[in-house]
Amino acid sequence: MLDETESMRLIAQHPLPSVLVNTRTDRMTAANHTARHLFGDAALGAPFCGLMRNDVSVAAVFFDAVAHFGSYVDRTLRLAAADGGTLRLQTYGVQQGPALVLLSFLDLDEHERRNQQAERDAHQSAGLSQWQNIYGFFREVEAQNHLILEAAGEGIYGINAKGQATFVNRAAQEMLGWSSDDLIGSELHSIIHHKHINGDHFPAHECPIYKSFRQDQTVRVEDDVFWRKDGKPILVEYVSTPIYDHNMLAGAVVIFRDVTERKENERKLREALAQVEDLKVKLEQENEYLLTEIRSARSHTGVVGVSPAIKSLNAQIDLAAQSDAHVLVSGPPGSGKSMTASAIHEASSRHRRPLVRINCDQKTATELETELFGYRRGAFPGATRDVTGKLLMAHHGTLHLDEIAALPASVQARLHDVLQTGQFRRLGDSTDTPVSAKVIATTAYDLLAEVRAGRFRQDLYFALNLLSITNEPIRNRPEDIPYLARHFLDRTTRRLRLPKTTLTKANISTLQQYDWPGNVRELENVIERTAILAQGGRLQFDLQFGQADASAVSDQVLTQKELRKLEARNFENALRRSKGKISGKTGAAAILGIAPTTAYSKAKALGIDTSEFS
Repeated sequence: MLDETESMRLIAQHPLPSVLVNTRTDRMTAANHTARHLFGDAALGAPFCGLMRNDVSVAAVFFDAVAHFGSYVDRTLRLAAADGGTLRLQTYGVQQGPALVLLSFLDLDEHERRNQQAERDAHQSAGLSQWQNIYGFFREVEAQNHLILEAAGEGIYGINAKGQATFVNRAAQEMLGWSSDDLIGSELHSIIHHKHINGDHFPAHECPIYKSFRQDQTVRVEDDVFWRKDGKPILVEYVSTPIYDHNMLAGAVVIFRDVTERKENERKLREALAQVEDLKVKLEQENEYLLTEIRSARSHTGVVGVSPAIKSLNAQIDLAAQSDAHVLVSGPPGSGKSMTASAIHEASSRHRRPLVRINCDQKTATELETELFGYRRGAFPGATRDVTGKLLMAHHGTLHLDEIAALPASVQARLHDVLQTGQFRRLGDSTDTPVSAKVIATTAYDLLAEVRAGRFRQDLYFALNLLSITNEPIRNRPEDIPYLARHFLDRTTRRLRLPKTTLTKANISTLQQYDWPGNVRELENVIERTAILAQGGRLQFDLQFGQADASAVSDQVLTQKELRKLEARNFENALRRSKGKISGKTGAAAILGIAPTTAYSKAKALGIDTSEFS
């Protein structure tokens, strides 16, 4: 390390502008003549940071690098010149002592001017003969091919071995906005090819066109950008071909076309196709749902009956259909809650959109969330495609939440947020999706009792219970039984193409004396089963077993597990009667009054092996 006196003597002899800086005091303690001329005499003894034109942290990083490596070179420092301008410098720093740093500066602007002048001098000293030969060659090419070049639809220009334009056809001038006088003799890369589309600098030594005439290669580029005179970019594809004059590489000819409009159309097409694909997926899923969802035939037949309870129900359905308010439908199992939800939807202004049903019972919170809200592809392992949730399928339609009391607490919270905000976010998505759906919730439970027990959110209960409808059990309205029985009998004979038969007064009396623990659903199944067995003959209802069973359970509340066992036992009884046969006129599906596909699914869900009953 040199002391300060030796360092001062060193900078006095240094050919570059040099100063000695004390990093502890932030003072420029010495400067040679050229440095004083560069920065001004006032800079000597003044704070070095006072000369900074960029952030002081840049100087701190530089001095830290000098202290760490002993010497360091940097081009980021910008210092104030004596005339008030900003100097673009290459700074050399050398550690001279614990707090002394010798700085030498190369004025980059002045250095470039000297280099340019040296190139001009070298060009002049080499004489003009070579340039004249090459220029003459291009002039001859241009003269020979003038008509072809001018008539060409593609832009064509020639450049010599220095990258300077020698000819530019009319199409190129029109595409670029420059005249031939603007371009001929100028280095073209710095005018039309100096930046990438993102604005980054494009050095000439990286240019494919330079590569073509410096490495004797034909280069084809399909995605690049040229810059017009007005500063706007055009997307181009081009071919650059090296040309020779008497076996000497003379430059290159570039043929290019403006593909801006084509690229923009391709981008719009890709976006449109992506939107179409999204809509296709959504429509496929909606159609798949609409095709596979088992919707009761009662949705289109309306409510049957003449009792005061049915008249009140019809009035409530009309009121609910006229409003966008959410509806809570309660009643015992089999009392027609799903039918009521369908009737409200069909009578409302939303009937042109789907009625989407979700069974909230016997499903986990995760299953319900994915079914209700959907998810994006990649949201979790196994999510191989976008899935549209049933909530979005019900947009501008109706969402039927069957057995709402079984909805898990986490899903209750999310559903309440949707009802409050009118938007939701599916799993894996980064934005919220607006949704407008009328919600009809049905339950066989006393939902208010569930709220009091802490199993159901109070705020969600109030949000769903804007309009409340109660379906009366059939035992409370026996006057409706003849109309319901006639309705179900007519529909069964039409659907299964059975011989027409009639209900007698004795049949009606038998049906009205029964307690119907399964309500309308049980009545429908009994009618269909009896019609199948009668085959057009006399209807005979044997309800004694059912009556005894009903009296035993009429006042009993069954758990879901008990109901499932009862359903399994009933299904097995139907299989015994059909000898294990599911489909067909005498199959278990016809006896139960359900579709064969539903019967197969139910057997699988209940864990019943149908072959045991063959």
